[in-house]
Amino acid sequence: MLEPTHESEPFSRTTPGSQTLLRGLNLLRAFVSGAPVLSNAQLAERSGLPRPTVSRLTHSLVEGGYLEYDGVSKGYRLAPVCLSLARSFHIGRSELDAVLPLMGQVATAEQINVTLSAADGFWMVYLHTIRKGRGLMSRAAMTGTRFGMVRSSTGHAYLAGLPESRRQLLMGRLASHYGEKWPKYKERIDTSRAKYAKDGYCRSRVVLGMEGIATAVMGPDGVLYTLSVSYAVGDDDDGPLEARYAPVLLSLRDAIEIAWSEFGGV
Repeated sequence: MLEPTHESEPFSRTTPGSQTLLRGLNLLRAFVSGAPVLSNAQLAERSGLPRPTVSRLTHSLVEGGYLEYDGVSKGYRLAPVCLSLARSFHIGRSELDAVLPLMGQVATAEQINVTLSAADGFWMVYLHTIRKGRGLMSRAAMTGTRFGMVRSSTGHAYLAGLPESRRQLLMGRLASHYGEKWPKYKERIDTSRAKYAKDGYCRSRVVLGMEGIATAVMGPDGVLYTLSVSYAVGDDDDGPLEARYAPVLLSLRDAIEIAWSEFGGV
């Protein structure tokens, strides 16, 4: 079953929404994991919807120009309009582009990776990422990359930065989603929250040989974003590197807050 999309931000409506529209949009979300082509059967499995419902929805999405049918692979892929929607997202968020030079300066000067992310349900999404560090992640990660909120310093920083009421709401939904795996994740999140309260950031091992630290920053639009840096580490030198890059991360956060204050925010 695909995750709900409003775990983190307050959301309310005064009139009933269209379940058909929501199901169609959730089918589009099935592609965000990077699958280029999905059949009706695969879409049904990913969405949790009955196969006949998926068939009707994909037919409508093809007619509307949001999906294309690939006759060779017998599946569906996203239509070009989806790329235009992504571009429109950035055009409508000029405050995000305003901090790119700040991120670029730090990434270049320190030869590290610098990323600005936002929450999407139970996931975090790279909005901007500048890759100047070494290692596999420098090549594999890019804008639009998604990863589980419970598994990274970026996700933990987001949870730590939320107001208590919203954090408890999201934690409850995460608990329901992960079931028996949740106690293990919650223990790690609690440890990260304690570090965030003490040091102002969270820390995690991104992949073997790559460390990441992250902090939260409130945007001028009232959305909580996360700022992170990642860097290559050896087997026994991650402590000194954390001490080196933590002030870099927190100084960049402060500079972004100042830049965003011109947009009427923080």
